[in-house]
Amino acid sequence: MKAQYLFTASSDLNHVNEKMLNQLKCWLDSPELKNIVASFGGDLSAELSVKEKISWLLDFSERWDYRRLQKTQDQKTGENARWKVCNENITPEQEKAVADGVFRLGLTGVQIPECKNFDFILVLGGARFSCLYRPQYAADLIKRGVIRAEGVALLSGMRPVLESEREATDTYAPKAETEYDLINTGGEKAFHLKKEYMEEKYHNENVNLNWAVRKYLGTKEVPVASFSGPSSDPGNRRANSSDTYRFFLEKERVQPGSKLLLITSQIYVPYQQIEAIRTLGIPYGLYIETVGFPTEWGKKLQGMMETANYLQEIRSTIQAANRFINSVL
Repeated sequence: MKAQYLFTASSDLNHVNEKMLNQLKCWLDSPELKNIVASFGGDLSAELSVKEKISWLLDFSERWDYRRLQKTQDQKTGENARWKVCNENITPEQEKAVADGVFRLGLTGVQIPECKNFDFILVLGGARFSCLYRPQYAADLIKRGVIRAEGVALLSGMRPVLESEREATDTYAPKAETEYDLINTGGEKAFHLKKEYMEEKYHNENVNLNWAVRKYLGTKEVPVASFSGPSSDPGNRRANSSDTYRFFLEKERVQPGSKLLLITSQIYVPYQQIEAIRTLGIPYGLYIETVGFPTEWGKKLQGMMETANYLQEIRSTIQAANRFINSVL
């Protein structure tokens, strides 16, 4: 089986930009991406620069924004959930092109970190089973001796649990009200933690300003803590990944040169790695890798295995690449 096109970190932080640009070029020039584009009637010219290719793909991939196009929304929040998108109007040829390409494009296939010793494992929050499977994968990597870490940080937000994910989340955290509750329960199960902890919380009428830090007591293998940060733009949105990253760095006083391993779902690995290098690795001088739990863990209740899901996240990767390019060129 051919190797994947991956966005890996560089031990020489002075060459992160150069390495990322080369890896982006390989991803953009891959036959797999070209075949997917061609199945939708497009032709990405090899003569364009990296920046021009990304710009062209941004426009072309609007047709893959299935979250925007979907008709069903969560009744409580009005959100378009990723797991609710469907394959309507996708042809068998397009399905085959995507199925043939997603492994090499990095959206499937379990990855093992290149580095073996990390200062922190950052377990990213999410919907449905994400807050259970991601901590489990972190615990599994440590238990099997694949990696070592000085600490585990569960990163999440205060968003409410959506009704459309309850079928999944009620199987492991039936009383959870927020994503923070979900990942705390998932972390407790994965690392066999007792509900003994020290916790700081800030509550505001504007829920986008709320934050919490929970540090579990009596952990045996590795210290585990949970972080939910406030929004940097509370008047317009809740906290995003960058806000939570910064909140964690400040609370833990993470030093330049530290090594971080991000745990997410495999389908998000390319997007999350590019974003993390842009928002964490470069500005704070950190070594970063991103891996995802095995795709087969999710099965039907986790979702995110349809052709439309993969196309949506290929578009997300293109958007992340565009932000990265604009920040360094």
